[in-house]
Amino acid sequence: MKNILVAVDRKNDADLLISHAVNIAKLTNAKIWIIHVTVADPDDFLAREAGPQYVYEKRAEDRKKEKATIEKWAEDVAKDHNIEVEGRIIEGSVIKSIKKLVDECNIDLVVAGHKKKNLVYGLFTSNKKKDLIDELQIPLLAVPLG
Repeated sequence: MKNILVAVDRKNDADLLISHAVNIAKLTNAKIWIIHVTVADPDDFLAREAGPQYVYEKRAEDRKKEKATIEKWAEDVAKDHNIEVEGRIIEGSVIKSIKKLVDECNIDLVVAGHKKKNLVYGLFTSNKKKDLIDELQIPLLAVPLG
């Protein structure tokens, strides 16, 4: 195993997900890729939807903060654990974006969080974890989140 991708959705869950990846990376001498998938860059003219300017400015500011956070996590992990780490913000749909990075970077394992939903919720929503497993064709470590 040479490349582990950590898909972070919420800041609160990042430490837990990253710690699992670090433990595996130490055993296998793997590189860790910490990513967050976000909506298309609001600075891109083609990505703009109808709406007031402050919406675009807010999205751009949020994206800059997310990027800085991911980069900081990557720096901290590299420094604290002597592991090769890269942090990225990726634009687009979650499954397609992760699939693209898995293919481009020869990812061997994806680490992602999993929240338990109730049965009724599951009946009316798509199962993104199942879709992700079906698309990737590589192991997915689904870490239970509180």
